[in-house]
Order: sequence, then C-alpha cells, then structure tokens
Amino acid sequence: MRKGFIFNHNKCVSCKSCSAACILENSWSIQPRNIYTFNSEAESLLLLINLRLACNHCESAVCMKGCPTSSFTRDSLTGAILFDEMKCIGCRYCQWNCPYDAPKFDSAKKLITKCNLCYSGLMDGRQPACSSACPTGALSFGQLSGQKADIGYSWFPNKNLDPAIEFTAGENSDPLRIIPENIYNSEITNHVNKEKSISGELSLIVFSFLTTLSVATLISSIFRGVYPERTVFIPVIVLAGLASFFHLGKRLRSWRSVSNLKNSPLSREIAFYLIYSTLSSITVFFQLPVFLIISSVIGLVLLILIDSVYIYADKRKYVKLHSGQTFLSALLIVSFLSGAVSPFIFIAIIKLAASLYSLLVKKMNSNFEIRFLRIAFLIVTGISLISHNSYSDLITISMFLTGEFFDRIIFYIDFNPLNINALINSQLNIDRDEKKRGK
Repeated sequence: MRKGFIFNHNKCVSCKSCSAACILENSWSIQPRNIYTFNSEAESLLLLINLRLACNHCESAVCMKGCPTSSFTRDSLTGAILFDEMKCIGCRYCQWNCPYDAPKFDSAKKLITKCNLCYSGLMDGRQPACSSACPTGALSFGQLSGQKADIGYSWFPNKNLDPAIEFTAGENSDPLRIIPENIYNSEITNHVNKEKSISGELSLIVFSFLTTLSVATLISSIFRGVYPERTVFIPVIVLAGLASFFHLGKRLRSWRSVSNLKNSPLSREIAFYLIYSTLSSITVFFQLPVFLIISSVIGLVLLILIDSVYIYADKRKYVKLHSGQTFLSALLIVSFLSGAVSPFIFIAIIKLAASLYSLLVKKMNSNFEIRFLRIAFLIVTGISLISHNSYSDLITISMFLTGEFFDRIIFYIDFNPLNINALINSQLNIDRDEKKRGK
C-alpha cells in the first residue's frame, strides 16, 4: 500500500509547528512547508480553511520528468521524491512545473531544495518531522486509501499527478476556531496576486528572441539568395547562448543540462540549440549551400522545442496559440525580411487576432502600453511592406523587430503555469461574488 500525508483542515490552527519541525530536522535555510489560507481575511460570509503543504511526492512527478539534469529521483522503498543538489543547475524549471509550489529556490546556494519526506527517518520506522510535531492531529502520515485522490478543495491544483496526500474533511465543513478570533485572524498569511514582473525572466526573453531572429534570418537568406552577414549573425547566436547562462544559478554545471533528453523538454531544447548554433555558424562562415537548408530545418525544430518548454508547464490553449510563440514569430520575420506580402498578411492577421483576443476577451490589460505598441508597430510596418513604401529601411525594420520583441515580452507576462496560489485567489473571488449575489 502506498503511504502519504493525511490532512484534516478542521484540526489545523496554523500554529506552524510542522514548519518549525521540518526546518530543525533538515537544517533548512528556507521554509519548505507553506501555509495556504482560503479566505485569509476571514470574511464572515466565507469559510476559512488552512492547508499545510510541502512536496506531495506525486506518482507522476513533473518535477522529476521535466528536470533537464535528472536531479530528482524516486526512493524505491519510501516513494519519496529525492533531490540531488550536486546535479542542480538552478534553472528553476521545476518551479514552473510543480502546481503545489514545492521546490524552493535557495538564493544563497543558488539552487533548488525541497521536502525529502524525512526518508532516512522513514527507513528507521519514524514519522516525518512535520506530522510528528502537529499538536492537533491535523497532519499525519500513513497508509492511503489506494483510491484516486479525492481532492476536497475546488482550488487544489489537479494536473493528474496523483499526489500522495488525502483529505479527511470536506471543503464545506467547519474548521477549528481559536478564541479570541481577532488575534488569530491578524496572523493569517495572505497570498495576494501581484502584477507579474519580467525582470527575473529577462535573460530567457533575450535568449528566445535572438534565437528566433537568427533562425528567421537564416531561412530568409534562402529566399533572398544572400547569406547572412557573418559579423552580425554569429555574434547574435553567441549572445543568445550567453544570455541563457544568466538564468542559471550554477552556470559551471550547465553541461549537465542535456542529461534528461528522453523526458525533459528543456533538455531537448538545449541540445538542439547546441547543434543549431554550431551548424549554422559553420554554414554562414564558410557559406555552405547544403548546410544552409539543413541548419534552417534544425532551427525550426529548435523553435518548436522552445515553445514546448512553456507548453509543458502551462498547458492552457491560450498559451499554445499565443502570438508570442517563437515558431509563429519566426515565420512572420521570414516573410517580412523576404518581402513576401501574402504570407506576411496571413501570419500578421493571426497575430493581431491573438493580441486583440487577449485584450478584449481575456481582459489581459496589465502592461497595456507594451501591448498597444506591439499592435501599433505591426500595423504600421505591415502597411509599409504591403505598400512597398521603404519597408526595407533601417527604421522600419527596427520598428518591426521591436514589435516582435515586445510580443515575446508579452508572452512571458501571460505565461502563468498552474499554481495553488493563483487558484486560491481565483476561487476566492468566485465564491465572494456568489455570496454577495445570494445575500
């Protein structure tokens, strides 16, 4: 029988004993256990629910499958997902993929760490430190029912990962309350959505955009009959690779990033980038016609793999069809640089439709200035191309590429993998509105 965590929110009073025990047991410099509070402001119309959560050691663990360095492994005896920090490169891809916010980035060590289920203690017949320390019996560890996890909360992420956790209290049952309540409420942790910042992803934006630009330039050279300028093309590829390094916590370990080609989209992306960058640089430097076609095809495959990295983490249709996807952007750049009006119009319409859909239908109005300029630049440069009015001028080309760069930035703004914090806030807003309408 499979073992895992058993949680009853009726008994949880947010005393934080489980977190303290976890930190003391493992000498963590971070806090691997989170408290998620539904209705953290304790609004009288809604239930207040505390959920203590760390790693759920899922049967189908996306952290383990997606990790490019194979830093995660499963202990065959305890079922624990273990982490080898000596393999970690600090890419934080596991944080994108885990909906339970379990992997934590240690900024001091510049790598990931997470709950290990106190597996050495389990081997000795002891309970995990967190469950042993819980004074109310809200959190325990033992045999699971064996049935498919019956998630008792509408806001609990479900990606068919089969987490090793069961809930023994329904979402609508009343939790324990501490008297006086005003003291308790003042200590509740509130998870509030903040406007997303792209500063932490800037290196990835630069990498993906420069790679897209290089592939598009290479392909357009086939139609124009002129090889890309080697003094520009090769530095662009080199800069793209260097930019990606700045996203890593452990850059000297980057060679490990191709260790999980079978399962990890990120590992495959990096491998194809190395192949593409090497072959395309040789092609342009020595002007080899046959290699020009081969490296162009490899470049297109690379862009598909770059897109798959994000689709693996955020499986929404909106992300799959986003105008900022690298493959679609490359096709538009190729048509623009080649002066192919019909393909340009077709792809531009798709991009404009996707951009307007996000603004008018999805109501994604954050960073409105960038979204507006992106649409404006595409329309203006598109008119220049269609009218054959100096579309090849440096200013027009710069405006067009700036618009595509903005589109890539918008993609990162809209990229939002499934996460329990976002789901709590979303469900709370829904329940709040329903309660108000029912008054």
